[in-house]
Amino acid sequence: MKKNDLTNSGTSKNNTERVFTKGREDGMVEYVEQEVDQFTYNGFEVVRREMFSKIHCPAVTFSSGKVYFNMKAIKKLNECSHIQFLINQERKEIIAKPCDEDEKDSQQWSRINKQGKLVHRHISGKIFTGHLFALMNWDLRGTYKCLGTLIRSKRTNETLFVFELSEAESYVRLHAPTEENPNRHERVPLIPFHWQGRFGKSYEESKKQMITTFEGAPEGFVKIEFPEMPSKKSISDMFEEYSNKNKKGDLKDETTV
Repeated sequence: MKKNDLTNSGTSKNNTERVFTKGREDGMVEYVEQEVDQFTYNGFEVVRREMFSKIHCPAVTFSSGKVYFNMKAIKKLNECSHIQFLINQERKEIIAKPCDEDEKDSQQWSRINKQGKLVHRHISGKIFTGHLFALMNWDLRGTYKCLGTLIRSKRTNETLFVFELSEAESYVRLHAPTEENPNRHERVPLIPFHWQGRFGKSYEESKKQMITTFEGAPEGFVKIEFPEMPSKKSISDMFEEYSNKNKKGDLKDETTV
């Protein structure tokens, strides 16, 4: 710690004052208290939460063709069933914003299973993930995970999640054969290049606002429109549909001239 990080109006040698507690009966000192007028965080880095266990962290996971959020994120947004995606391509950030089921561009991110339990729902979107992976220069074979920051607006009483795409961790499956299992694969986590040599952002950087307004779409963000993907039909469904059209006379006889 640098001396100029601690300031005090006293007249001690280092312009600081150290106060020691009275010694205990065993002769040990419990703690050292140092009084200052102001503490500055110059030179300090806020350690990334990604460096610790992420079990209880709200997160979103991207893979080729699919997106899903964990239950921690869903519960933090009052267990809403639908959200809108908003993206800022310049700042590389994505927002998950609660919305009504019938609202334009809504996506269902949670559902109730047969046991009546709330669970997350995989959102399919090959076109979206294709654009996203291209934007971030991600490997289509990898899986990417971002931790979210909960943002609240006191004025509008809105709550949403912001995910910094540039802070995403990557997970890839690498071939790691053993004598017992020659086809064994290992899931390996990879960190972004700019994490190397640092514990996190500086204290000043960590305090910068992620969004500046809640009016409509937050400033700099645009809604992502998901095109309707063609539904997969089984052969039996297609045959039944064909038969029904044939009975109604909707099908033309291609043999006639």
